[in-house]
Amino acid sequence: MARYTHSAMLIGLMLTAAIPLAAQDRTDPNKPIDYPSQTSFPHENRQAVAKHLSAARKIAGDDLARDFQWRCLISPLDKKLVFGVQHNGLIPPTRIFDNLYSIGQNAVSAFAITTPAGIIVIDSLKNPAEARDILVPNLKALGLDPAQIRYVVVTHGHGDHWGGAKYLQDTYGAHVVLSGADWDMIEKPGHGGGPFADLVPPRRDIVAKDGDTVTLGGETIRLYVTPGHTPGTLSLIFPVYDHGKRHMAGLMGGTGGGHDSATVHQQIASLERWQKLTEAAGVDVLVTNHPVHMQATEKQAMIRYAMPGDPNPYIYGAPRYQRYMQVQEECSRVQLARMGESGDD
Repeated sequence: MARYTHSAMLIGLMLTAAIPLAAQDRTDPNKPIDYPSQTSFPHENRQAVAKHLSAARKIAGDDLARDFQWRCLISPLDKKLVFGVQHNGLIPPTRIFDNLYSIGQNAVSAFAITTPAGIIVIDSLKNPAEARDILVPNLKALGLDPAQIRYVVVTHGHGDHWGGAKYLQDTYGAHVVLSGADWDMIEKPGHGGGPFADLVPPRRDIVAKDGDTVTLGGETIRLYVTPGHTPGTLSLIFPVYDHGKRHMAGLMGGTGGGHDSATVHQQIASLERWQKLTEAAGVDVLVTNHPVHMQATEKQAMIRYAMPGDPNPYIYGAPRYQRYMQVQEECSRVQLARMGESGDD
C-alpha cells in the first residue's frame, strides 16, 4: 500500500507540474499561435528534392539513417533543433584510438594525434578561452602534455574551428596549418561578420596546398583542399591504431553544403573526389569535426564503457565509410534541388 501511495503521489506531482504549461497554451484562445516554422524553400524543384531524398535514404539504409536524417532533413529544416542538439557543453575527453584523442566540446570537435615527437591537434575550438579552459585541461586529463603540441591543423576558416589557434600558437609555439584560401578568409577584418567577428587570427604560418603532408614522429597526415564548405576546406587522411592494429581515418573538413549554387556545386565535386581519395587510401574509420555529424558523443561513451572484445564504433569499414559520404553527396544535391535546380551535375 505504501508503494502504491508513493507512486500515486509522484504521478500527482508530475501532473501538477505540467498544468502551468498546458494552461499557458490556452490562456488566450483568440491570440494567434506564434510558433517558429521550419525553413521553407519557395523555389524548390519538388520532383528533384524527392528524387535525391529517396536516393540518400536508400544508400543510408538502417545503419546510417540518423546521418541521413540529420544532413538531409533536420539540419536544413529545423535550425532550433540544430542549435539545441549542437549546444556548447562539456563532454568527457576520450581516448578513441591508441593515438587519437577527443579533446573538444559538444558543439564542435577537437582532436589530438600523439606521436613519439609530439602532438598534432586538429581544430582548436571557438576562442582562446575554450582552448585554455577546455582543450588544454582535456589534454591533461588524458595524461597528455600541451607543451608537446607541435602542429595545429585547422580544417577550415569558420571561427568555431580556428578560434583557439592563436592561444596554442602563442602559449606553446605550435605551428598553425591552414589552406591559403582560408588563411585569406580568417585574415579579413571581421572574418565576414557573425559571432566570431572579433576573434584575432593566429599569425600566418604554414600554408597547406592540396596533397601536402604533415609528418611528425614517423606519422603522416595527408591534406587535401576540398572547397565548398569554405573556399579552402582541408580534409585529412591519417593512420590510427586500435590495440595496435592499423586503420586509416578520413576526416572531411566540411561535409555541409555551401551558401549558394556555385559553392554547393563545389561541395558536390569535392565529395565526389573525396570518395575516390578515401577509397584508394583504404579509409575505414569515420571522424567528423562536429560530434553530432556522427553521434560521436554517444560513440565515445561506448568506448569509455567498453567491455573486452567490444568493437570500436569509429571503425565503419571501407564500404560503410563510402556510403556515409554518398549520403552527404546526395544531401548536397537535395540542397541544390531546394534552390530550384535539378541537383544533377
